[in-house]
Amino acid sequence: MTNYCGAGMKITYICDICGRPQETVELEDVEIEKLGINTLTHIEKEDIIKYNDEQGLLLYSLCPACFEENYLKEQQGPELQ
Repeated sequence: MTNYCGAGMKITYICDICGRPQETVELEDVEIEKLGINTLTHIEKEDIIKYNDEQGLLLYSLCPACFEENYLKEQQGPELQ
């Protein structure tokens, strides 16, 4: 899975925790390398990348709110929360 060339592709970023769509972009020539997901393992790609005809390419990541809630607060410690 390196290149989706041709008629264009809709890419939707969805939060893996809350499930809310974060952003949708439409690109004419989609190169996986430019999306930054070419370094993922096969298992990581199966977990993060989905596709359906209606929504196009779905990339699961974390929205800023879920990232802050689940990761930044853990690292700050209780005295900073």
